[in-house]
Amino acid sequence: MKTTVNRIKIWVGAVAAMAVAATACTSEFESYNTDPNAAQVVDQASLITTMELDAAYPTTGETTVPVNRYQTGWNLLADHYAGYMACANHFDGGSNPMVYNLTANNWSNTVFEVAFTQVMPAWLMLKAGYDEGLLSAHAMAVADILKVLTLHRASDMYGPLPVLHFGESVSPYDSQETLYHHFFETLDRSIEALKAQIAVAPGDKSLEKVDAIYAGDLNKWLRFANSLKLRLAIRIRYVEPDLSLQYAREAIDGGVITSTADNAMLKSYRQITINNPMEMIWNSYNDARMGASMDSYLNGYEDPRRASMFQPATIDGGGFHGVRNGLGATEQKFYTKMSAPNIQTDTPMNWLLASEVAFLKAEYCLMTSDNAGAKSNYEEGVRLSFAENGLSASEAATYLASEKTPATFSDVSENPTKYSISARGRVTVKWQDDGNELERIITQKWIALFPNGMEAWAEFRRTGFPRLFPIVANSEDPTINKETQIRRMVFPKLEYSNNAGAVRAAVRLLDGPDAGSTKLWWDKK
Repeated sequence: MKTTVNRIKIWVGAVAAMAVAATACTSEFESYNTDPNAAQVVDQASLITTMELDAAYPTTGETTVPVNRYQTGWNLLADHYAGYMACANHFDGGSNPMVYNLTANNWSNTVFEVAFTQVMPAWLMLKAGYDEGLLSAHAMAVADILKVLTLHRASDMYGPLPVLHFGESVSPYDSQETLYHHFFETLDRSIEALKAQIAVAPGDKSLEKVDAIYAGDLNKWLRFANSLKLRLAIRIRYVEPDLSLQYAREAIDGGVITSTADNAMLKSYRQITINNPMEMIWNSYNDARMGASMDSYLNGYEDPRRASMFQPATIDGGGFHGVRNGLGATEQKFYTKMSAPNIQTDTPMNWLLASEVAFLKAEYCLMTSDNAGAKSNYEEGVRLSFAENGLSASEAATYLASEKTPATFSDVSENPTKYSISARGRVTVKWQDDGNELERIITQKWIALFPNGMEAWAEFRRTGFPRLFPIVANSEDPTINKETQIRRMVFPKLEYSNNAGAVRAAVRLLDGPDAGSTKLWWDKK
């Protein structure tokens, strides 16, 4: 097998031109505008690293660029729709996507832009090198895994995306069903390439300088690939149940993440400094605070993870206190003393953790009528989450015996108008074979996933759990029911401006209009 080549010579300008044609986001590609008649030497390390830095969350760009991207694409959308965080800053006069006015601003652009102007051009360059025989199969496997990570999150926000023909002169949108089948095929191919390299070179560390996630450990990448496959397999449970079971079994048998030592997280590595954008959002911007749904669950369960996830409120008596979502034009000053996320500049950014994998396995066991296995994996998921939050096994054991339930949300903010609300959740932490097993699994999975709002929002839409509070203000999209809540983000404004024909065709791939009420392909429960 070919060994990894650390320097790849490709025609950068031609590749960039194809990427521009594929996405129609020409303004973002200025850094790739190179003389197409001059061969450029591209460092493989910079390309793998480029993909990693923006694969799950945006971290690149000058000063506040990644912070603003993260806020508008991740925090103010997915984190809010997942019930994790709330924001009283009344952007656009209070009429914005947090109250379901999805076209009030350009927030719909951000996740698409990061995927198709930051991550995918780097993948395309690596693919060009691989096709020319200048890049090893296992290095391409890592790039392909990163591609799936990026695109499944984007697809779980919008639905159809222009993926299969990316880099070609015409790149139409593909349905989410087509994309998911492509993701599984890509992961399977990557898994086989990694297994082949591990077989011939068990200690291969050729990607060590490249890889800010696993320092070139291919065994860990193999477990991550199988774990990502398991995540996507469970995601399609209600739309393709037979394939869901098949892919989940294959992933588990192939070896998934079971230890916190294998957690996939982006953090500073070697000369790469990663600053978590959330710190500036809650601190300098004063925008992000604990969501009321988190308040209800964490306080009702007296969950020891509260102090790991959030900071005490700066009101008399302290404690952990949240804010209702979708407050409209309510003034920010009333809520700044509520609990901020306990996320600092150097806090790692979670991609996929051992606790999530355990909860995925618990749901798989439910699907196969193995309630004993579901209970075992559920409890392991809680134990792993406690470990991930710096808590002990004995603390996890005490928590797992708890019969407490979520609490009423009491609004203790300085707003004279209070938005208290009775608890929606009703399951205990303690396992019971009472018909509420799935709700129990997903509720604890939701807590453990924090602050990964993208996954939490997807799981809420897929299962209906946990039971989240609705927004306070009236829905500004009459098609979105406040109780059902938003199901997807509309296609990017920039695509309607620059790629209108392709977007109009993409709408026909949806099961409804381009609206936040239209369910995604896998949203069938």
